[in-house]
Formats: sequence, structure tokens, C-alpha cells
Amino acid sequence: MKLRSKLLALSLFTLLLPWSAWKLLQELEAFLRDSQEHALLESATTLGNALPSQFQSRLLFLPELSTPIRRLDRAPVLDGFADEWPEADEAVEFVSDDGQLGLRLAAAQANRLVHLFLQVADGSPVQGAGGNAASAGDSVRIWLRSARGIQSWTIDPEAPGPLRIRSSGQESAALEGHWVTSEDDSGYALELTLPLVVGSESPNVELAVEVVDVETPGHQPVRYAGTASGGNVEAWINLHGQWPDLSQWLADSTPTARAWLVDSGAWVLADSGGEEAVASETTWLQRLLYRLVSQQRPEIELEWPDSPVRLSKPQVQSALAGEPASGWSQDFESATVRNTVAVPVTIRGQVRGALVLQSRTDGLLLVTNQALGNLFLTTLALVLGIAGGLWYFASRLSRRVERLSGAVSKAMDDGVPDTRLPLTSDRDELGELARNNARLLGAVKEYNQYLQTLAGKLSHELKTPLAITRSSLDNLASLPLDEEARRFLDRAREGLDRQGEIVRAMSEASRLEQAIEVAEWETVDLGKLAQSCAEAYRAVHPGRSIEARVPGAPVEILCAPDLLAQALDKLVDNAVTLTGPRDEVVIELHEHADSVRLGVRNSGSRLPDSLQDRLFDSLVSVRKRRGEGAHLGLGLYVVRLVAEAHGGKALASNLPNDAGVAFFIHIPRSQ
Repeated sequence: MKLRSKLLALSLFTLLLPWSAWKLLQELEAFLRDSQEHALLESATTLGNALPSQFQSRLLFLPELSTPIRRLDRAPVLDGFADEWPEADEAVEFVSDDGQLGLRLAAAQANRLVHLFLQVADGSPVQGAGGNAASAGDSVRIWLRSARGIQSWTIDPEAPGPLRIRSSGQESAALEGHWVTSEDDSGYALELTLPLVVGSESPNVELAVEVVDVETPGHQPVRYAGTASGGNVEAWINLHGQWPDLSQWLADSTPTARAWLVDSGAWVLADSGGEEAVASETTWLQRLLYRLVSQQRPEIELEWPDSPVRLSKPQVQSALAGEPASGWSQDFESATVRNTVAVPVTIRGQVRGALVLQSRTDGLLLVTNQALGNLFLTTLALVLGIAGGLWYFASRLSRRVERLSGAVSKAMDDGVPDTRLPLTSDRDELGELARNNARLLGAVKEYNQYLQTLAGKLSHELKTPLAITRSSLDNLASLPLDEEARRFLDRAREGLDRQGEIVRAMSEASRLEQAIEVAEWETVDLGKLAQSCAEAYRAVHPGRSIEARVPGAPVEILCAPDLLAQALDKLVDNAVTLTGPRDEVVIELHEHADSVRLGVRNSGSRLPDSLQDRLFDSLVSVRKRRGEGAHLGLGLYVVRLVAEAHGGKALASNLPNDAGVAFFIHIPRSQ
């Protein structure tokens, strides 16, 4: 991992700052939730215990079977659909004994008239003949008991549509309605207007309903649903409205919260009312942020009814079971958060209802006050600033290190190290490192210069001692010697000859360095040069496979042909001496747009990985068979001098799949 990445990763630890602010925000939000929830539960418990006795009596003697009369702003259109009915899914339900016939009943009041909506679930509806007993089908019978007596109606229409049915009681009262059969034959619906005028107070009205299901017109009924069976009323459904006096008492007792009293069926008996404040509009991001901050995720509600008919929330069900409960909910498109608590209302040891309190608040303002918001934003900005500063520092430090590393690498690749490095004037640790590298490169440069001149110095200094030794051996050979002394003399001459070859090799390298300065440059065809050299090498090394592979077109370049020929001599000699008779040696010439490559490739050998970077240095050799001749490692050094004289480089590499080695001189055209 790079230094920049390490420092950037280290800066991630600064995320602990906004994380700690986030946790503090969550803790405060949880504390505020618990405080408000506890206070609201205490208020609900106190209010439930302080319920006036007259309301407790009414609640105690409330009929077990009842349904509320919901308020409508205007009379519904009798069309058999519940589009105009608020909370139409909240209704009293009845099911036949076998579960195949169902009834849902809802009541409403508009313009002092009572309306009913009946939804019948019947898998096989049968239409009758309109009151003809011989061909009677599915029917609905309704009984109404009020101060005026009992009235009943039997609804058995010939076809779906509008209805007007007379009562079978003493007073002939007409019941108007509409019968609609579902499109999928899963039942039918009835929307009715009762011939009953009520006041603003809760009406003292009871209702009985019977749904009759037949399999075949004119046959006996097979099942019943409702509060009657076979024409016999078994139970009456009490129709009641809300208790306005209790609603007023709740409104006076809970000015800061909304309160409801529900019966054992969760039907609303009293509602303190109160207009909802306009909720703050929020973006989806703000709502998401609040839900992330809140450890207890509030339930999302699309909307809360203005005048609920029934409160079937989980906390209400828990309160009706005798256990106080609370819950949180949030509007889908605003910051409104509601805390709803419910406590049981116990009268004479029995749970007869539940008291529900609800407080609304702006959730974002509740849990994200200005101070904590500023704290979170400040820590977040601090983290971003620290991370940005560390990234900038790491980037600058990385660039400085890369500059120094690149300069050192370039100096080493050039062969003659340049001691002028960047950052040497800096006062920090990198400046000290740059100065140490400069001193090291200076020492390497001096050492290289010493090695480059060593061959010339040695050849010059050894010529005179070798000449003295040779003349002494020649004088000794003229004297009479025994056989053993003659053998030692011959061995001394062999050693002297080898020393002479070494001196000549060193002298050749020294002379080449001088010859480069006075070399004659001309434009020649390198292809012809390579081919003529190959012919000469085949003559010198008979029996060896030496070929020249050059482009068909002339490859003309400005160069010193004598120097290139000497370089090829060294490369071919190196290839021949390091390979066997069956290995091939190929002189290759490649032409590129801005350069040419002239070199020798051979099979049967491989370069050691440890010396590939130093093959062209002075006095470096990879030969292991030292006894076959004098090899001081000057041949490839001569190739390097020739390449540098042409402004190019000497390159060496192993061929793929160990097919051999290749040595090339890379010569740019514009040297």
C-alpha cells in the first residue's frame, strides 16, 4: 500500500468524532422519547382514573353488540359503493356457522338520517323473483327497534339496482337503497337509508340483520349470517353516536394532547378533537436521516384520520387486554411524529374500554436541536478537513519520494551516476536522505571511473615487468637445462603468454575509449555491414552456424561503422565461446520508426538473473570456464561504450522458454 493510501486510511479513525456525535444524538433522542412517553402514559392513567361517574356508568352498561354511527358531511349517493364512507373497512362482522357466508355492517348519519352499508360475502349468489316465495333467492332482512316500535323489511330483488321496500310493520315506512352484485360473483353490497330521523344526540336505536343464503331459487335456506336466524332475532345491534359531553370533558382535560375513549370493541365513543397543526414539509433525505437517528424506528403511516371510527392499533388492543402500551408513528411526507398511548379503563374490576392519548410533535426538531445539529456538522467538517489535509500531505510527500526515487533510478540506469539530486536543500528527513544518496552516488561514480581507467593503468604498468620477465625467460632458455627445469620453463612461458593476452585485452579497451573520440562517422547500410561481418565470422569459426537476418530494404544510418564492427566482434565472440557447436548464432537487424536495433542472438545459454543489470559494466564476466582464456569482462563493456558513443543503449535479455539469449545495441536515428 502506498504512503498516500496509508495516511488516508489512518484518517478514517477521525470518523470516530462524527460517530460519537451521532451516538450522542441517538441517546438524546431516546431520552426525549422515553420522557415524553412516560409523561403521556402518566397523563392517560390519571385521566382514566378521573373519568366522571356518569360516563363510567354509561360505559359499564354499554351493550355488548354495538356499532357507531359515523358522521357524514352530506348524504351519500345510494349506489351500492362505499366511496363516500369514511373508514369503510371498519365495520361489524358476522359469519355463518360454516364460515361460507359473511356480513359486514356499517352505519352513518347525515342530515339527521341514518344510512346503512352492508357487504355480503357469498361465493354463490342467487337472484330471486322479487318476493315470490316459490322462486325466492338470497335475501336480507332488517329489523329496526326504536321508540316508535319494531319495523322490518325483507330485501329480495329480482335484479341489482335501486330499491324501495315497504315495512311489514303497522306503519308502512319505505326503505330506500341500492343492491350491487360484485363483478367476480363473490357477493353483493347494499347501501340503504332508514326511515328514521334522529337528533344530534346519540339515538336510542337498535338493529337486527339477517342474511339468508340459498343454493337454488325457491329452496330452503342453507345458511344464515347476522343477529337473526330463520326470522328469529337473537340479538340486537345498538346504534350509537359519539358522546359529545364526554368529548368536551376530554378536550377540557387534555389541552395539549388528543384523547379518545373506546369501548371493548375499540369503537370510538368520545373524541376530544382539535385541529392538527400544519406539519413541517421535509425532504426524503431529512425523513431518512430521522429514521436513521431514531433507534426505535417509528411506524410509517400514510395518513391519520381526522375523525377515526375505530382505533384498532396494537397499543389499543393491548390496553383492552389490561396492559398499558405505547407506540410511535411518523407521517410519510412530513416531520410529524405521533406518540400514541393507551391505558385500560377498569370499572368494578372489569376492563370496559380504553383511554387513548396522542401527542404530535415535529420529530426532526424533537431529536435534532440546533446545538446537536451544529455539533454533528462541525465534527463532520472537521473529519473532512483532516482527511483532506492528510491526503494533501501524503500526496506531496509521495511526490517528493517519487522524485527522489526516480532521480536515483535514472542515475543508476545511466551507468555514470549523476550526483545532482532533488531535495538536497530540504531540511527534513527526505532532504537528509537525498544528501546521503548524493554522497553514495558520488562514491559509486568515482568507483566506476576507477574501474573504467583500471584496465588502461594496469596495461601500462604491466608492460615493462612482462617485457623484463620475457627477456629473462628467453636468456634462461639459451642455457643448458635438464628436462625437469625445461618443463618448469615452459610452464612459466605459458603463464607469461596468458598475462600478455590480458594486457593486450586491457590495452584494447583503453585504445577503444580513445578511438571513439576520433572515430570517423558516415552514413552506411547496416544490413550490408551485418552481412559482411557474418561472412568473416563464418570463415574464422568454421563449422559454426552464423547467420545474418536483415531487412530486404537498405537500413541507412549515420554511425561509426568501425566501432559497430568491433561491437559485433565482441558479441559474436561472446556467443561462440559460450555455446556448443550445434547452437546457432544469428546477427539480427531490426528497423523502427525512430531507431534501429543491431545485435546477436544465440541458443544454448542463459543469463543469470543476478547479473543482468551489471553485464555491461567493466570487469564483470559471467564465464565459469576461466581456464580456456583470459576473460576480464571487458568485451561487453566495449559494446556498451560503442552504444553510448551512438547515443543509444546496450541491452541483454533471455529469450522466452529458455530458447537462448539476445544482446542488442539500440541506436536512435537522431543521435
